[in-house]
Amino acid sequence: AFLRRFREVGATASARGRRTQMDFPSALAILASPGGHAVPRAEAESIVQAVVNDPSRGIQALCHALDSRDDGTHRLAAVLLSTAAARHWSVLGDDAKAAMRQRTLAALSRAEDRVEMRALVHAADILASRSADDGSPWHELLPALDDAAKSARATHREAAVLLLGSIVESTGAHMNDHHAALVALFAAHLDDPGREVQRVATRALGTTALALQRRGDFLVVADLLPRILAACVDAAARRLDRSDDEGVAVAAEAIAAAATVESDAIFSPDASLLPRVVDVLVGVGTDPRLHPDGSARAAAFDALGCLAASHPGLLDEPRPTAAASAVTAVTAATAPTTTLADEIMPRLCAAAAAAGVDFTAAGRAEGEAESGGFAAAARSTLRRFSLHLPPAVVLPHVVAPLDAALIAGTAPSPGALACLAAVTEGCASDLAEDPIASNVIAAVAAAMDRSADPGSKVAAALAFKELAEHAGHALTELFSHAVIPTLVAAISLAVEHETEGGRGDAAESFVAPAHAAASALCANSGSDEIAPALPGVIPPLLGGALGGWRRGDANTAGMQVLQAMRVPRTNPRARARCLDTLERFARAAAWEFEPFANDVVAALATLATTNGGVGGGGGTDDRDDDASHAARVDREGVAAVRFRALAAMATVIAAVGEESAPPGAVDSILSSATLALSAGSSEDAVARECAFRCFGRLATVLERGLAPWLGGAIAAAAATLAEAEARGGFQPAVSTGNAGESIAAAEALGALVNSCGFATRPHLAVALAALGRAASSPSSPVALRIAAARSLEFSLRPLEESDDGGGDGGGDEKSAPGDGDDAAVTAAAARDLAAETVALLARLVTEDEEPEVALAAATSLVESAAAAGRLGASAAAATAAGTRAAAGRALPEVSGRPTRPSPPWARKRGARGRRTAWAAARGTSRCPPTGWTRRRILPTRRRPPTRRYSSRDLATGKSPSTPST
Repeated sequence: AFLRRFREVGATASARGRRTQMDFPSALAILASPGGHAVPRAEAESIVQAVVNDPSRGIQALCHALDSRDDGTHRLAAVLLSTAAARHWSVLGDDAKAAMRQRTLAALSRAEDRVEMRALVHAADILASRSADDGSPWHELLPALDDAAKSARATHREAAVLLLGSIVESTGAHMNDHHAALVALFAAHLDDPGREVQRVATRALGTTALALQRRGDFLVVADLLPRILAACVDAAARRLDRSDDEGVAVAAEAIAAAATVESDAIFSPDASLLPRVVDVLVGVGTDPRLHPDGSARAAAFDALGCLAASHPGLLDEPRPTAAASAVTAVTAATAPTTTLADEIMPRLCAAAAAAGVDFTAAGRAEGEAESGGFAAAARSTLRRFSLHLPPAVVLPHVVAPLDAALIAGTAPSPGALACLAAVTEGCASDLAEDPIASNVIAAVAAAMDRSADPGSKVAAALAFKELAEHAGHALTELFSHAVIPTLVAAISLAVEHETEGGRGDAAESFVAPAHAAASALCANSGSDEIAPALPGVIPPLLGGALGGWRRGDANTAGMQVLQAMRVPRTNPRARARCLDTLERFARAAAWEFEPFANDVVAALATLATTNGGVGGGGGTDDRDDDASHAARVDREGVAAVRFRALAAMATVIAAVGEESAPPGAVDSILSSATLALSAGSSEDAVARECAFRCFGRLATVLERGLAPWLGGAIAAAAATLAEAEARGGFQPAVSTGNAGESIAAAEALGALVNSCGFATRPHLAVALAALGRAASSPSSPVALRIAAARSLEFSLRPLEESDDGGGDGGGDEKSAPGDGDDAAVTAAAARDLAAETVALLARLVTEDEEPEVALAAATSLVESAAAAGRLGASAAAATAAGTRAAAGRALPEVSGRPTRPSPPWARKRGARGRRTAWAAARGTSRCPPTGWTRRRILPTRRRPPTRRYSSRDLATGKSPSTPST
């Protein structure tokens, strides 16, 4: 140790002695050599950095370094030269530019090492593009490369072809006059003796095809693209014969690049080249001689997908069959015909079904557990076929294996179900028709219930998720007798798998899509459609939230399930997911959830008030490698589950009304939420997020009954938004992230202002200021800005209501303690506040760079502008100015005034349907809802509103403009 320390001290002293002696070549050599002492390398880095940053010295020093005898120095100098040239080109003189181009070409002609050659090619590409941009042509480049392409040395040929392909892309239109010659040169090198030269030439052809597409000259495209395609197809066929996996992959990628050109002329005038292209690509994708996980087969399927996306009409064009073409006596009218798509689909489906999904893969984001092999690529291509070709071309080949399995009484294979999942998005409308829908749902249910193959269960869950997302509403409305039992089976199996897996993630690939399917069906179904599923899904979801569930446990919601689960068998993430899905069912079912509400809220209350989880176990066990760390993680996770249980209780109460909740449940939720938001009481973001959601959801049923809590809740939400902005936790480059607490705070502010009405007037200025900062701050994420802009939609309602609530709810509610007459907003201040709000929304509409934020602001501007106009002339002037400013901006999918989603009750018949939809609207996670304006309809709790609604109001969800009190 002493000798090692002595040597280090000596090396440090020597480095200090050489500090004034080290020059640029020495520093470059130190950096180019691997290893070395840290002190000399640090000094060398500073010297090299200083020289490269100096345009007067850096370019000359790097050009001299290209003449060095050391290969490592050559490579590093080439890399630094490309960086320095791109940085200092505009300040260099003509002589310096000419010298740099000459030195680069000379070094490229001497390069033998492939790494050094590619670095020099990149540097030369930078020089060529800069020369083309500033009008100082590099006359020596193309003749030199033409000579190098004919060289006997493979390195020279590879460098020439590689650089020519690069400058075709980088110099753009400057190479238009040379495209024809370059295509001929690249095609000639497809049969080069060197394998690397062949691959580089093939890639160059693909690059040239894209350049021709950007050029946009139809005559040139019709002349050169068929040559490129024919050369690449022939090259792929030759390399397939010798099983050159990488060579075939490069050729397939070039074909894909050429196929993206949206002109049918690329296949020759009569499209005679297309069958040859399809035959080669399908042959490559299904050839067993190639490696299953190699890149060639996946690249071939990707090229087929490009054909379907760019030329669907040619693939679906009828053409005579081979047998009919051989018989000359058959007339054109009676000759049997087929299409290229009909020839592709059987082999594509067979390849897509060749491999299923892995049931034991853990940690998948959406349950997608398949590998990146050729089968995954085939399924991706199958999805593109379904999106661009008629369903009648795709569906028969996908549904046939499912029908055969049902007839045989067996479960479908994982591959067949994976194919169904792939085509669901593109064929959703046809899948929702009988008899296809009945057979498809029966096949999914059979794989879930009867199959012993875990892969079949995962594939069935994935297919069910896709069906729920893209055809859920039609399926639940027309085939609820088949969809509801499948939904119940999926949720039951998901919770049971997580219970059996305990703390592990072995069943994640099945559980995640099962819960996603339930969420999609809840979002796309009405309360009467989702109600039949409640008796089957509430016990497993509630049991999973409480710690675990098996089909042998109690089958009724409530305390029986709680007593059955002494120690949690699932991890906190699984319990939180069950709570989230339970909330979605409560919001979707609305009044239909009322028979279960009392027991569910009672069980969740026990979970929310239990310290450390059900039974005090805290979710720990003896399988942890690090007991202390696992215990801390479990404590944090269990605490998050407790607060999520509070939010779930608030959601259930908001869906069915305060009367259906156990006595004292509302007060307990409000007390716990207040404690979570108190200063210094909690440092958990999940706790504060859930607390804000509790206030936002209970506001829809309590309304002015929340007056004692309004001051603290609004102040806490405003402080959360201000703190997030002050600490710079959200960077402009990050569009997503852990912004749940801030979004919940913004939505809670909107819900409180919208639902509590006049009681929020003393705190309205604070709420509007916080929402305005969150909506307009450039450091806020897009999701937060959208939530804040939507929350401003009904923010002016408290200014229009009188102390008696305008006849809605009576005038017996008291103001919050400490709110005196001096805190009331005067009429002039109300007009000014309304004008500022409208002006802010108008600025967001006209100036915000994110179209989603602008659309949310435009939606809120409609209601806010109308309210501001009713409040006074100043606000009306701001409204007119904002309208004039917004008229010049085009919003996505907006024509005239901003559009709103149709309220779900607009499709219902009868008062019961309307009440159900109103209750579902009150429980939505985004507050206030944007499709309708009334806060609530609870005829059993308060006297009915006296505002008169016209038939137009009921159809659009708008409140009447002139309420009668």
